[in-house]
Amino acid sequence: MGGKLRKILTLPGPKVIRRSCAAAALVLAAPLLSPATALAQASKDKPTPATAMEVNTYGVMSIATFCEARAQKIDFNKSLAVALAGQLHVIYGKHGGLLPGTKDPLPEKQFLNNAGFMIVGGALKFCPKSVPAAEKARFEKAAASLKPSKK
Repeated sequence: MGGKLRKILTLPGPKVIRRSCAAAALVLAAPLLSPATALAQASKDKPTPATAMEVNTYGVMSIATFCEARAQKIDFNKSLAVALAGQLHVIYGKHGGLLPGTKDPLPEKQFLNNAGFMIVGGALKFCPKSVPAAEKARFEKAAASLKPSKK
């Protein structure tokens, strides 16, 4: 038994350490090897509006983040805040708050309200047990008020 444990606890040899250091150096040097990638983040160009596909992708990522946070037993409001933060940062950081068909940035408060509504709606489809009953009722009431009335 002692021999098996000793084999498990042995430290990696010098070759493994050298390879790991070389791999880490390549990863760290990658932006320097491709100037276009490095300069893409520092671009001073005018931001371009997010496409409908990008907005959809960011929304789905936020819903997945929310559902995972709730699965990890994180409070509803904190989970929603984390999911919203990810979406907010990319929309305002990468696209300057410009959405499809807009010339002016959407005010952050309006964006947060709309995105929060969409995240809760998506969560009700993908992870319904993660939305408390009171929040579900609040969402359904708000959604009903958005439907056109039949006269």
